[in-house]
Amino acid sequence: MDFSQDQVWKLLMQFTMLFGAMLLGNMIRRQIPFIRKFYIPSALIGGVLVFGLKQIPAVAAFIDDEVMQMITYHCLGLGFAAMAIKTPKEKRKVPTVKIIESGAIMAGSYLLQAILGLGISIAFYFIAKSFYAAGLILPMGFGQSTGSALSWGSKYELNFGFAGGASYGLAVASIGFLVGSIVGVIALNRAIRKEKVKPRRQNTEEVEILSEKNEIPNSESIDKLSIQFCFVALAYGLSYGFMRLLALTGVKAIGDLAWGLNFLWALLFGFLIRLTVQALNKRKVVNHNYVSNHLMDRISGFCFDLMIIAGVAAIDFEDITKNWLLLVVTCTVGAILTFFYVKKATKQAYPGYEVEGFVTNFGTVTGTVSTGMILLREIDPNFVTPAASNIVLQNIPSLVMLAPLLLTMGFAASSLTNTFIMLGVYVVLFVVYNIFLFRRKLFHKKPETPWSEE
Repeated sequence: MDFSQDQVWKLLMQFTMLFGAMLLGNMIRRQIPFIRKFYIPSALIGGVLVFGLKQIPAVAAFIDDEVMQMITYHCLGLGFAAMAIKTPKEKRKVPTVKIIESGAIMAGSYLLQAILGLGISIAFYFIAKSFYAAGLILPMGFGQSTGSALSWGSKYELNFGFAGGASYGLAVASIGFLVGSIVGVIALNRAIRKEKVKPRRQNTEEVEILSEKNEIPNSESIDKLSIQFCFVALAYGLSYGFMRLLALTGVKAIGDLAWGLNFLWALLFGFLIRLTVQALNKRKVVNHNYVSNHLMDRISGFCFDLMIIAGVAAIDFEDITKNWLLLVVTCTVGAILTFFYVKKATKQAYPGYEVEGFVTNFGTVTGTVSTGMILLREIDPNFVTPAASNIVLQNIPSLVMLAPLLLTMGFAASSLTNTFIMLGVYVVLFVVYNIFLFRRKLFHKKPETPWSEE
């Protein structure tokens, strides 16, 4: 491979530009009260700045969209790997049924977004010949992340003729962040004014735990942070090998699915590495805990910040104009109905802490887990309610419930007939999950005892 010094410097300058824009975005967020009040991420602001600069021809020549898309795609997988390797430290025991209910809310939100999105894109197909499966980008952009929206938007663009699919996916994800932040804050303030929730004072004596018991010391011959990067790189390397193995089957659909779910395989192998390290510690083969939760949080946070800013920067304005009406209608309807669904579902599942459960879930299914956690900290800074534990522990049941959606994204887009078939399947799954979620009300069972701090 011919990789010249000019190419290396060009790549490094792309990163320099992103980091500079991120710092500038943080400065803007701190100086403008409106932006700070609505918790709009600094990375999103920085991405908008780079996107704006791209519209100037003289500047656009220095911004490589392919590099931005590459960064977005891989940061998603690396961030998920770091999240999976982190050892869970939940202080409160959460009932298994509550974890499954939280997973059902998450899966139900994704499926609702998929059903709404497909209904709108199919209608636009018959009206304006738009891509019939474009609606599946909605749960990827709102419910998943910038990286997932880009990945599937690109797949649809390359394999199924969705013109401007990559930029469409990135735009959906960017709008999702704004919906989660702005609408979430408005709903939170409204609940406080109506006295539906009483904000708790933050414990000023609480400090962030930088190191936990039995962790390796900083004085080791290798830096503690270096070891965390080694674990993350190993997980992503194993996921790459697994994707290559799937691609060797020669079946195009399996290959497309493999590369489109890089974050899922990174999550899987990160989880396996975590189990392996825990087993070695339990058997006393390894005496120290080599995984630092604090540093893994910093790595995943860094990857997701970089993913967001690169994803927004990679949006092509001309591509967006091709599908602007579809984008506006899909995101508007998706945001409104997701809001009411999550509100209804969390009221049913979390008696006694409905508002905390709502803001956490709504922020997560429109932005990221970080969006939900930021909103939760405004009324429950010390995580007194089980809301934070629910959103962390629901990952495994929600992943199982979402498997039919994630594993059929390619099949559903392969033809209009298959789109209709999968739309029917998603509707059935949505109904089943909500029968479980609303079972007490549907079958007139005794209501659950509301949660209480006492």
